[in-house]
Amino acid sequence: MIQECIAELKSLLGVDRIITTASELKRRSHDLSYHEHHAPHAVIVVESEHHVCLVLKTCNKYKVPVIAVAGATSLEGHTIPTITHGAIILDLTSMDKVMDVHAEDLDCVVQPGVGWVDLKEHLEPLGLFFPPDPGAAACVGGMCGTNCSGTFAWRYGTMKDNVLSLRVALPDGTVVTTRRRATKSSAGYDLTRLFVGSEGTLGVITQATLRLRRIPKFTAVVMAQFQTLKHAGDAVAKVVHDGLILNRMELMDAHTIQSINISITDPAKQYRQFPTILFECAGSSQSTITEQFAALKEITGPVEASSPKGCVGFHAASSESESELLWHLRKRAYFAAKDLRKDDKLTSHSMSILTTDVAVPISHIVETLTLSRQDLDHHGLTGSIVAHAGDGNLHVFLVIDATNPKEVADAQAFRDRNARMALQFGGTCSGEHGIGIGKIHLLSEEVGVEAIELMRKIKSVVDPNGIMNPGKVFELKSNL
Repeated sequence: MIQECIAELKSLLGVDRIITTASELKRRSHDLSYHEHHAPHAVIVVESEHHVCLVLKTCNKYKVPVIAVAGATSLEGHTIPTITHGAIILDLTSMDKVMDVHAEDLDCVVQPGVGWVDLKEHLEPLGLFFPPDPGAAACVGGMCGTNCSGTFAWRYGTMKDNVLSLRVALPDGTVVTTRRRATKSSAGYDLTRLFVGSEGTLGVITQATLRLRRIPKFTAVVMAQFQTLKHAGDAVAKVVHDGLILNRMELMDAHTIQSINISITDPAKQYRQFPTILFECAGSSQSTITEQFAALKEITGPVEASSPKGCVGFHAASSESESELLWHLRKRAYFAAKDLRKDDKLTSHSMSILTTDVAVPISHIVETLTLSRQDLDHHGLTGSIVAHAGDGNLHVFLVIDATNPKEVADAQAFRDRNARMALQFGGTCSGEHGIGIGKIHLLSEEVGVEAIELMRKIKSVVDPNGIMNPGKVFELKSNL
């Protein structure tokens, strides 16, 4: 049936849009995650919603699975075909247009292949920005699919809070528009949020209307360092509990700073290796920045060894370029983690990162940070910890040899312990990366079998043949 499906797609779309060469299929067999690679049956390059509908209708006819892909930056294996199901890859990278910007309404209309960085650069000259800021290569379709967030989520919300409307191609080739452009609506079921976070298991997003914000007139970045993770976590909790509204608040543990320092050859330019928080103040006036700055100094306490608040450094960036440099530290943290095993002589092929993604109520952020580090050290695992601290979302970057079964198993065991700790605190196993392949077993522990069954029922109605990204979020039952 697969070859018949591919042959029909060639006749509908043209041979040039169908890729079946072994080398290219191998290249499309993985994403950024550590999960086992599996090559797709074919890659279909589309340029329009019409193309998407033709592909879905044809694949549905032959019951051939489809995975929509643009940036392929998933950290949970969303874009990898499973060995059980296989799949055709629907390549959306050519659907990369910003179709309209309504500056007066603070929204824009984009295609799913628009990159986050490209959108940022398109909006900046207009004095606008789109708050969710995941990895640099991420695209809007995948950002919607995983309900991503990033460093601005504490202030502006996650992807679901910043998507006004979607156009979605369903498995049978029909297209639905989930709502209009108004910033509020109580008209019918919230279909937008049904598809945001569905990880490509219900349909293919062909267009998104996104909510925009004005770039603040004034910003300032502060880097505070602390003796221990507990001290840093206490400062985070205090900021939130006091109601201090900042633009961003990002935490990095000492191992993160160590990993970043490894690539800085000049010792004079290296950073002190302490748990570190980056605060970004923002507002419409300099007086607002001054007030936020003073409040932060009060919360972190004096910079002295005997301070009970444990602050050992408090530095305000003196220029825009220095502010950008400090934020670049946080953006480098994921890939810099690999340098923690630089001396192990692992190849780029074997070295990988397993990333945890728990989120907890802010009252448990201190425990979650300290227990995560204790668990790493106790089991002799190599990793660094970062956190979107304001909303209790933290990541552990576990550096592993993906070709070593024991290392993979040990890392997965840590991931499960970390997630179950978060669940005990009333948190979640996935704050922003989604479930994908790696956390299917944890989702049922989090939401219960009844909720999983409801998800299955929704999928069975929308996707009765089970062609949309099967084997992700939950296991399909035989009747799908």
